[in-house]
Amino acid sequence: MTTQTDTVVNRKGNIPWYVYFIGAGIYTALAGWLFAESSLLAWVCLISAPVGFFYAWGAWKKEKHG
Repeated sequence: MTTQTDTVVNRKGNIPWYVYFIGAGIYTALAGWLFAESSLLAWVCLISAPVGFFYAWGAWKKEKHG
């Protein structure tokens, strides 16, 4: 039998999938905006965005399958 404190400890550290998805969306939009400015930071955002989508997919899959 689990207590309420056990449930809180087990959930601690789990970031919901949609937080990763929103972050990746922000990086994608920022990359597009910075490419218009011809900024080197645009390449960093462009590389980081797929990583965020990958983590969102992994977190979604983990949440879906328990």
